[in-house]
This record gives sequence, C-alpha cells and structure tokens, in this order.
Amino acid sequence: MAWTQGIALAFALLLAGTAGTGVASAGTNDVDDHVRLETGTLEDWGGGDYVALNMTQNGTLAFFGVVYGTEEYPNAIVLVSAYIQYLGGAEVVDEHGGLMAAALPIPVLTAHAQVLAFLVEFNDTGYPAPGGRVGAGNGLFDFSRTGSGLEDFDLTATEPLYKAVDLRRAWERSEITEVEKNDHMKSWEFALTTRDALYTRIWDNGEPVEGELGREGTPADGVVEKVEFRFHVGVDVTPENVQVPWYRVTLGEDNEILDSKEVGKKLYKGVGLQADFKYDHLIQGWDFTAKSESSRLMLESFIGFGTFVPDIVQRWMDVEFGAGYMDDYSVAEVETFTGGPEDLAGVDDIPDEATLLTKDAIVFKDRWHKNGEVSWVSDVEVDGKPDKMAFQIHAGDVDVMERGENDDGAFHGAVLVGGYIYPAGEDLFHDPAFTASAVIVDIRVELGLLPLLVLAAAVASVVLIAGIGAALVAVRRRERALAPGYGVT
Repeated sequence: MAWTQGIALAFALLLAGTAGTGVASAGTNDVDDHVRLETGTLEDWGGGDYVALNMTQNGTLAFFGVVYGTEEYPNAIVLVSAYIQYLGGAEVVDEHGGLMAAALPIPVLTAHAQVLAFLVEFNDTGYPAPGGRVGAGNGLFDFSRTGSGLEDFDLTATEPLYKAVDLRRAWERSEITEVEKNDHMKSWEFALTTRDALYTRIWDNGEPVEGELGREGTPADGVVEKVEFRFHVGVDVTPENVQVPWYRVTLGEDNEILDSKEVGKKLYKGVGLQADFKYDHLIQGWDFTAKSESSRLMLESFIGFGTFVPDIVQRWMDVEFGAGYMDDYSVAEVETFTGGPEDLAGVDDIPDEATLLTKDAIVFKDRWHKNGEVSWVSDVEVDGKPDKMAFQIHAGDVDVMERGENDDGAFHGAVLVGGYIYPAGEDLFHDPAFTASAVIVDIRVELGLLPLLVLAAAVASVVLIAGIGAALVAVRRRERALAPGYGVT
C-alpha cells in the first residue's frame, strides 16, 4: 500500500540512526546541527519527487517533506511529517529487582499528512426545500451524506457541479532558494506548477441525473492555464528544558510488563522543532461555466494525523494508566458558530452538513499537547481585489485504529476530508499553512536487550502505519463519492 509504505519510509529513516548507538543526544541548538534540506525520488506516498527537511541527524529524529508527482509517477502534492516523541523515561528491572536498563526512553511515533487532491467548480445556489432554497449564498458546498466513517459514507452534492481537475499529475518544480537564516532558523522557497491542465471531469449544464459521474474532459472543453503552489518552508530550533516523568518498570519473562510506578521527574535539556509549510495557492485561467456571484471553486484536501504506539509501550500504558487510556487518543479541534472550540473525538462529532469553520485552523492534539495544525486566513485575492474564502469538513474518521500485522503495535489516528472554497475569478491567490512541532529530549540510554527490542518492534511496525495510509487510499478509491466522481442530485 503506497501511502503506508511512505510513512514506513519516514519512520525507517527516523530509526536508522538509532539502531547501532541507542537513542542519540539532542545535541546543540544550532539549526545546522539538526536540519538538512534534501531532494530525491521515491516510489512511496504514491511516488514522485520530494523536497524534505531531514532532521534525522544528531538525534533529533524528525522528518518533514513535500512529495509531488512526476511524469513517471503522476501524483498529487502531499505534505508529510514524522517524528519520535518520548512519553517519559524508565528504569527497567527484572522481577527479582535486578537492573536491566538504568535509563530507557518510552517512544511513540507521530505522523501528519495533507493531500492537495483536486479542484472542482460548483454553484452556490443551495437546494430546493419547502419554503425556498436551503444554503443558497452561504459560501459553502452543500451536500448530503449517508454513513459516518470513511469506509461506509456516501457524499452527494446538492448544488450544481460543472468541472473538476484531478491533481494527480506531473508537477514542475522551480529552483529551491534559501531566503533566510540565523543560528536557530532557516527557510527556503520553491514552487510546484502545472500548466494547461485538461479538465478531468465535466458535468454538462451542471444538472446530471442522480449518481451520474459526468463525462471525461476533452481539449474542446479548454484548460486551466496554471495551478501553482508556492512553498515557503522553514524550521525553527529552540532550546528547551523539559520535566520528564520517570518510571520504574518491572519486566517478567517474555517481556511481560509486571508493574510500573512513577518515581518522580527528571529535568532534561532538549530542542524544540517547529516546521512550517506555507503554500500559496495560485489558480489562473479557470473557465467558469456559470461565472456569477454564486460561482465557487473548491480545492479538496485530505488531512491525516495520528500516533503509532509500539506494542511494548502499549502494554506499559495498560499497566501504568489502565486499558482504556488510549481511547480518544488523537483529537482534531475545530471551532464553528456553536460558541467555542469543539473536539472531533469520534465520527459522530463530524458535521453531517455544510458547516463553516470559524477558527481558521484545525488543531491536532494528543493526550499531552498540541502537535500540529492546518491553518489558513479567510482573506483571498480574486483578480487583484480582496475577498473572502471558507473551509469546511465533508467527512472523516477520527477514531482510526489499526493493529500491526505481527501485533507489534497500533496506530491511533484520524483522517478528515474537507475543502478550501474560493469565489470565482480569473486569478485566485491564497496562503494557508501546514505546521508540525516536536520537542526532542536528550535521554541518553544504555544499549541492552530491551532498547533493541523496543527499536525492533518500532522498525517492524512502521509498515503498519496504516491509519492515515489505508484511510486515504479507501477514500481515493471511492470515485462515486468524491470528485471527479461526486454523485449529484
């Protein structure tokens, strides 16, 4: 499975540097000691080329990148992050009190992904209902949905659709330019562009029969002159002093966790890493079928995040915190007109109709802290004039949990499907952002049997980081549910 293999690759890179040396030191706070910009080609995440901030040197164990399609591997643009964080440290003893490891970090592996999937034109005319049309002029894409999770939902447009462009294609990359640097921060810029893109799907007159997928676009339908994403990629490295919970863990035969007790906290030096991907959207020359005040263009996106917990860490959690501790582990926080932030902690929390997000951000949290977000501003430039855009969530699964093939761990995560919605114009410009952050603590360890077991479990299980991967693949296969195959009534 390509998406799963892609996340597996990131974690394999993260762990490769630890296999022979234990978990390395966080080192200095100089950005050059932790970050290198690299480019390359891969077959994972759907295949293509990539630009990445590789922070797997000097023990920081983090990877942030942009993957994009080529002629050999047509693909959408995929933003990814992967890093190891520590829940605490442990002194490990056997059942007779004998010391097995004096200092052992307790790792989990966190991942985020965003896919810029396709563009679709619709008309914000609402849908007929007793007393008038519902949703007309609300600036959102109105739909009906059956089912809840990603495996069983059907999404049906209730407003006219006209054209769609699938963004799985070859992208042209500009030169990468370093634009800013100091001791703790670096940033670069580059652009990914596709020109003269044929419309993938056409709905003639915007009024196909229910379930009709439209027809394939032809050169006679015209092209989109340019779709460009201009990336501003930066990383900031800051010194951190972290109070790390410390546990005494008793290990029995066959690595059974017999007991765990918190024995205090230890102060560790570490580094904080924040990677920001600002990616300006520039769309020029979309041929709007019904260019009017109600015409809209939507950029559909898949957003995934979650954490892989190695089996031995999960078993420790069960003993230390109880078997239900991982319930509602990964949460997306949004804000709507209901009056404050809401946690999407289950599929029933996802809006089942067109709902405007008013916070201008989707914040990712685990049980300990915020670890990333997708954010945007509502201001958009249309033909050189200021206007407003919106973002909405269409579907998702926010209690994804996948077990490893060899029972070597579980991935707890969430996947959301949503869209950036723009007014019609010849020239559209917008600048959202994708942010991930991590604090890397300097816990030096002794090499021994247990550290190797933990690392072996983590390495083996990366091929099973399928919470994001499997869900994204499942959504992409449902072409009767999502453009270029929206059902329409």
